[in-house]
Amino acid sequence: MEITHKGSRIFYTDQGEGEPIVMLHGFLENSTMWDSVLPSLLNKNRVICIDLLGHGTSECLGYIHTMQDFSEAVHAVVNFLQLNTIIIIGHSMGGYVGIAFAKAYPEKVKAVCLLNATPEADPEERKQLRLRANKMAKTQFEQLIRMSFVNLFDPPSKELHKDAITEALAHALQTPVQGYIAANDGMRLREDSSIFWKNASFKKGMILGENDWIVDAQKHKETFATHTDYFSIINGGHMSHISNSDVMVKELLHFLG
Repeated sequence: MEITHKGSRIFYTDQGEGEPIVMLHGFLENSTMWDSVLPSLLNKNRVICIDLLGHGTSECLGYIHTMQDFSEAVHAVVNFLQLNTIIIIGHSMGGYVGIAFAKAYPEKVKAVCLLNATPEADPEERKQLRLRANKMAKTQFEQLIRMSFVNLFDPPSKELHKDAITEALAHALQTPVQGYIAANDGMRLREDSSIFWKNASFKKGMILGENDWIVDAQKHKETFATHTDYFSIINGGHMSHISNSDVMVKELLHFLG
């Protein structure tokens, strides 16, 4: 299914009945990343999976997609479906979008779970990496994706989940260059939301990978655990829906209560 938002197509799926959960994928992913998770959630919930701007079959708006741009597109889907309040589960960039949505539309949010995601802004070193990657994307896109994608997995996962990783890489390679650059710039420019997260009144969850080099799980435990209703560190790296899917699903169900 799809809607038109500011002249661009936004694709989504809508399944099940019950309290609505909106699932937001990460950078270079699309809504199919949730396929293995859906059966467990559909027992009690209505689940909406959205292709974010410039990913999957959703179109781009421009050459920079801020987290606010992403959240407005999500809001367009939520409004179209006439959802009063939602639970947001966001992986990586999807978590950043979930936070931006909660800031902009607090009356719509019952809970947010960050999966391998952080309320913090990019450190300066990562901002510079994003700038260099965007420059490389214009001429060596496939090489860039293959090189960076493999680093998202902890070493044991690379051997144990070869087929799933190959499939996820194929989806990543289908991301248009414009979508890559726009999202990467949006993440680079996102503001720090640490204080917002700590003070937010909606139910908050964090599920992090102990070997995730992007989101330091132990550091986040020290900084955010006492301000987060459900905090968990599980085995695996940044792509926990592949490297430790069964445990990740169990943790999501615990968060949902």
